[in-house]
Amino acid sequence: MNSYPMDSKGTKYRWPVFISTFLAYILDNYDNVILAISMPVLIGVLNISYTQGGLLVSITMIGAALGSIILGTVAENRGRRFALIVSLIAFGLGTGIVIFVDSWAHWMILRFFTGIAIGGVWGPCVALVMEHWAPAYQSRITSLVLSMFSVAFVFASFAGRIFLAIDWRILFLLGMLSLPIALYTYFAVPADSVQKAAKKEHVSIFNSFVGETLHRVIMGTALVFFSLGAFWGAATWIPTFLIKERGLSLVMMANFSIVMYVGMFIGYQVFGFLGDKIGRKKSIAISLVLCVIAIPIYVFVQHGTFLFWWGSVVGFAMSGPFGVVGAYFSELFPENIRALAGGFCFNMGRFGSVLAPMTVGMLGQVYGLEVDIGITAILFAICGIILKFMPETYEGTEPVPVAASQDTLAD
Repeated sequence: MNSYPMDSKGTKYRWPVFISTFLAYILDNYDNVILAISMPVLIGVLNISYTQGGLLVSITMIGAALGSIILGTVAENRGRRFALIVSLIAFGLGTGIVIFVDSWAHWMILRFFTGIAIGGVWGPCVALVMEHWAPAYQSRITSLVLSMFSVAFVFASFAGRIFLAIDWRILFLLGMLSLPIALYTYFAVPADSVQKAAKKEHVSIFNSFVGETLHRVIMGTALVFFSLGAFWGAATWIPTFLIKERGLSLVMMANFSIVMYVGMFIGYQVFGFLGDKIGRKKSIAISLVLCVIAIPIYVFVQHGTFLFWWGSVVGFAMSGPFGVVGAYFSELFPENIRALAGGFCFNMGRFGSVLAPMTVGMLGQVYGLEVDIGITAILFAICGIILKFMPETYEGTEPVPVAASQDTLAD
């Protein structure tokens, strides 16, 4: 399947691929985070309501979902490197151009197209790692790449502290750093394996998402939907709960997210390592069990300072589904559609991060913040049930042949 010679660790291009995808995923998530960080300023600059500000985030998510299909299809027909370069250029330009726009309607248009570019990053990044790293390292490398989500959050937070007081536009100009990363990717990362040129037909969701593949796409999307919903439900409401119900100060809570995301970063690496040693599915399952145990402790423990630091444990537990899933989804689907199918599952599943915080908040308004916390644990438990009915793809020694070819899955 791979035209590049591979030793026990991978091809000779594995490190350039890692650097490219590592940096690309930082900028991809940075673009998302700065919109939220700069929202208080943008509301004044654009003279918009909170609802209109929220729609800027929503339209970006909608664009990302569509982008997973458009650029995922491009990746499978023109190459993963090509799709990644297009994505990096598109969201870099989209992020930079907004500083010249002072109309909410124009911002909506730009954020939609920037979202399309954002949706085209996850699938090609993961597929490139899987092509150039040996199976025994794929889970920990994809986890390390995807853990840049937490690094991007911290980076954007510090950038916001510095530049929002100077000029909010600088935050968005920094997003254009994706342009030199695109240039690096073009020169350092090789073109996709030559076998792609020999495809018999154009790859699309219509001729690829059939039979068992369609079933796995649905299950994979549901897994991401509920896990992202659970994560953002917890991340959104735990800080409020700790202040209102456990008496933490605003000063202490200002550092809550950093503590949790540090725990997440460590968790990405630990569960990625476990994914290579004991299997992708088993590693994700362990993290889900830890989530179901760790999150409800917020309801039962009264000591505020303990709960503040317990956030790092919760962050550690919640990282499992989001890192290992890169290798898991890539092995779950045939090699010739792994960027399209994996990117589709992840980006369509992102709608969970939009709907769950709102739904959980509405229920919490009626039943109390303790119920908020309990609901997120239930959502993680639902992820465990979904995972129960999905196959293992790697058992710590060699890949399990569950997705050898599209023809096999379609039978």
